[in-house]
Amino acid sequence: MKNTLALIAALLLAPLAALHALDYPHVTAEPQTNGWPLTAEERAYVLKPEHDRRPGRESNKHLPQLWPVVPSAGFWGGTSWLDTHAKLVEYVKANPGPCDVLLVGDSITQQWGSPLDKGVLNESWRKHFANYRTINLGIGGDKAQNVLWRLDHGGVEGLQPKVIVVMIGNNNMFFTAETGIEAAAKGVQMVVANVREKFPQASVLVAKILPCHAPGVRFYEDIKKTNLALDPLKLDRDPKVTVIDLWSEFTNADGTIRKDLFTPDNIHLSLAGYAIYAERLKPLFDKFLGGKGLGGAVVVPKFSPATAPAAPAQKSAPVAPAPKTSSAPAGKVVPFVPTAEMLKPTPKTADGNSLVYPYAPYNEGKLDPQLTGWPLTEAERAWVAKGEYFRKPGHDAQKHLPEMWFVTPTAARWGNDGEDNKWIAHHATCIEKVRAMKDGIDVALIGDSITQGWGGGWDGAPFNAAWQKHFSDKKTVNLGIGGDRMESILWRLDHGALDGASPKVVVLMIGVNNAPLVQANGVPVAAAAHGIKLCIENLRLRCPQSQIVLVKILPAFDPSKEVGAKVREMNAGLDALKLDADAQVHVLDLWSDFTNADGTLKTELYSDKHLHLGPAGYEVFASNLRPVVEKILQ
Repeated sequence: MKNTLALIAALLLAPLAALHALDYPHVTAEPQTNGWPLTAEERAYVLKPEHDRRPGRESNKHLPQLWPVVPSAGFWGGTSWLDTHAKLVEYVKANPGPCDVLLVGDSITQQWGSPLDKGVLNESWRKHFANYRTINLGIGGDKAQNVLWRLDHGGVEGLQPKVIVVMIGNNNMFFTAETGIEAAAKGVQMVVANVREKFPQASVLVAKILPCHAPGVRFYEDIKKTNLALDPLKLDRDPKVTVIDLWSEFTNADGTIRKDLFTPDNIHLSLAGYAIYAERLKPLFDKFLGGKGLGGAVVVPKFSPATAPAAPAQKSAPVAPAPKTSSAPAGKVVPFVPTAEMLKPTPKTADGNSLVYPYAPYNEGKLDPQLTGWPLTEAERAWVAKGEYFRKPGHDAQKHLPEMWFVTPTAARWGNDGEDNKWIAHHATCIEKVRAMKDGIDVALIGDSITQGWGGGWDGAPFNAAWQKHFSDKKTVNLGIGGDRMESILWRLDHGALDGASPKVVVLMIGVNNAPLVQANGVPVAAAAHGIKLCIENLRLRCPQSQIVLVKILPAFDPSKEVGAKVREMNAGLDALKLDADAQVHVLDLWSDFTNADGTLKTELYSDKHLHLGPAGYEVFASNLRPVVEKILQ
């Protein structure tokens, strides 16, 4: 096999015409690189979690720059993604031959109307393109590598499209910190090369990635950078390829997204957004198809459609009320058995100022020039200004060590490269709030955006109605910062978050932002449970007189699969650790309050229907938290 670095260089320098769908820059351990149906050996291989099949994994080398450009079957847990692909293969086989339009992409493509969604094309498509026979191959959550795999494994066999519309790359933004922007752009290029090889007579329309979220948010900024990285690739030097850029139509003059064109998640399109998209496609379809179709769109699938996701953070003490029994939905939760070492107290450094973390190079100062203390030194400020990925355990040794990510303190990163880290400024504001409460703190809240949503934090928002109703008589400081993960909390505690303070009660809820990394990057559930244990131990070190209420991670997403299932497993890991064996730690489990009897989310409690809480959700949270806090403070 050719030298890996040479292959990477060849990919980065190769013109589009030289790329072939089956000439990938890395040979994986996959036993059947193309074709359908799968052999038994191939099926067993692709049912492994995706992170176990990435380029480099087979030799324990870290090759994230190759992830977007080498085919890899998706993975939602179990067989669900593969079953969904199989349904689309069945659909294609049932509708072979010529078609006017072939749609290739992720959930934004799927939501044009797909056989996965009863086959009904949406209003905008029907208005403009009802006369075009259309095959939609979008699958929510797909990345460039997943589309490549589907194209090579029966996804388009037997079709004869005249026009192919490709929009892919949004979900690759989850990994740009590891893969780099250029690799994400190359993933788009490779998908185009694949369909050009398979359908040399077809015209290909490549839609650049649509904006999402807001300026300053990493997803938004990385999409913008990826789109710019597509320009030097000159995809449209091929006369059969046309590149369309929709950015200006979907953003305001100040760069913010046009909210009316998006659903409330600020990612997926509203019907108004699809109307704009359709208006851009129409003149191109007219040009390539002459305004004449094959007599109607394919809208009635000949199978029972699979369901796909739309897509794709001590002293004796009073005894708190017994925690509720978890009522997690039916379905297998992977059993978690903690190691003997994990059950032991974490040792402290000789000076007693910090825990001794599992990643030895960190403790030696090789990943952080100032392990504890506030304010930051100049060296430390320069360090935390780097991208977060470049400060992760393992990167220092060019290794992929996700098992160490959650258990090693890491400052988060807000803002663009070359700018000050805004997250550090928010952390500093939280420290100022703690120092200002010289008359004592009854309750300190620490966590991510769900904690920040109580109000009273760095962003200046007042405490919300639920907190004021139940805790207005409590002197409260809110240290929640949206997006925080376990490792962020560890870093903040080591860098002044509660220095000099002794809250009577500390309420910790953290972990939901770690769940996507468990699902997508192969971080062990054991590491997630261990990370929360370290947060508790750090709080006990910093505030030895405080009582701690650990709120288990609230259900999120779809608790029966994917990231939602990882949340369930992480909570099960906490149960196994028995953290409340410490009389100053009280565990509160609210799962049953936020789920229905069938295990689905009570979406009426969530502002976005899947993650963040609305007023009703905070009321449920506060009414359950209040008796615990009151009992402790008696």
